[in-house]
Amino acid sequence: MKSMTGFGRGEYRDEEFEIIVEMKSINHRYKDFFIKTPRQIAMLEENIRKYVSESVSRGRVEISIKLNRGAIGDKSLSLNSKLAEEYVKSLKALKNSFLEITGEVSLSLVSRFPDVITATENEVDLDILWQKVSPALKCATSALVDSREREGDTLKKDFEMRLAYINQNLSIAEKRAPIVSQDYRVRLEDKIKEYTNSIEVDESRLLSEVAIFADRVSIDEEITRLKSHIHRFYKIIEEVEPVGRKLDFLIQEMNREINTIGSKANDIEISNCVVDMKSELEKMREQVQNIE
Repeated sequence: MKSMTGFGRGEYRDEEFEIIVEMKSINHRYKDFFIKTPRQIAMLEENIRKYVSESVSRGRVEISIKLNRGAIGDKSLSLNSKLAEEYVKSLKALKNSFLEITGEVSLSLVSRFPDVITATENEVDLDILWQKVSPALKCATSALVDSREREGDTLKKDFEMRLAYINQNLSIAEKRAPIVSQDYRVRLEDKIKEYTNSIEVDESRLLSEVAIFADRVSIDEEITRLKSHIHRFYKIIEEVEPVGRKLDFLIQEMNREINTIGSKANDIEISNCVVDMKSELEKMREQVQNIE
């Protein structure tokens, strides 16, 4: 089980390149990528997306790639002779028009004008560039997955703790459930005696009323289903494949059973157990939104 939250970083260096890849992932309903790359490797975005998709099934992944080139020859200079000629003509015309302007038109002056001499980066073959990007990407992806797995282990322990607490309250409710009908019978007998001046009670009629009440407040089926859901939850969090959607659906089913127990059980002690179970389940629901 993995979380959707994580971070990874990878680097690659040689005589010509320095490449740094950083990844950050957060929870998202689907798989979503945001890739920020330099212009030189923009064409590799599909390769990057495909590679990371093999390790990430769900979540928003933000990928930032920095590329530094330090070798001699990675840039080319180009001279715009026509533009330089126009600059020189313009400067001479300016000098002739204003006699107070002195000085010579020099090479250093003309060369500093915009676009006379421009430097452009040499293009690199994409296959060669991918061979240099992929090691850094592999390292960053591996670190990201490790980070998500560690966070997943932490969430798993939290789930186990909360499930144990829900189980504890469910056991209390299960033991208390049969007593609810008995208490109702006692209260009903007392009420009948109070209003009939202790006249003998019709036992068959009393049993019938108690049976109807017991059937109405019975939570046996809900307890059985909730136990089954809890057992299933324990099994799912041990799975390696993405389980976030399974757990989200299962929590909805657990919440439904707990709500039904609360509405049917006419008992303060069981109601208190329901409140505690719902509180833990709500915390689990929040955590599940971060599971891949």
